[in-house]
Amino acid sequence: MGGNGSTNRKVSFGMDEDEKVTVIEGVKLSADVLRRMRESEQADNTKSPSSVSDNQKDPSSAKPTGPSSTEIQEEIRKNFERQQSLVQEQLAKLAQRERESAAAKGLDELTPAFITEKQKAYREQENAKMLV
Repeated sequence: MGGNGSTNRKVSFGMDEDEKVTVIEGVKLSADVLRRMRESEQADNTKSPSSVSDNQKDPSSAKPTGPSSTEIQEEIRKNFERQQSLVQEQLAKLAQRERESAAAKGLDELTPAFITEKQKAYREQENAKMLV
């Protein structure tokens, strides 16, 4: 990101079999972020629709139907946005640590690379806010 001890990193993304976008290499997520991601996946999987008593069920709904394509797409989008916000949060924390490190070392002048990264991070945060 431009501070001392930092290196430029290339990040590559891919899609898994569930068509979820995942980071293949380049970003190491903290254990806390990974734990929260797993918890949110488990919470999504354990959510069950409100139970309806047997006498209230419609006979035509006796056959279980899977989620519609629209619902699946919406869930994929929500999951992607959730993961994206977690990554954005991690990147913001890294940028903050970088600034603190630079301030601790008495670096009053910011390098052009650091300023560029800061601008990119700000734009990405603004774009993320618009998506939500």
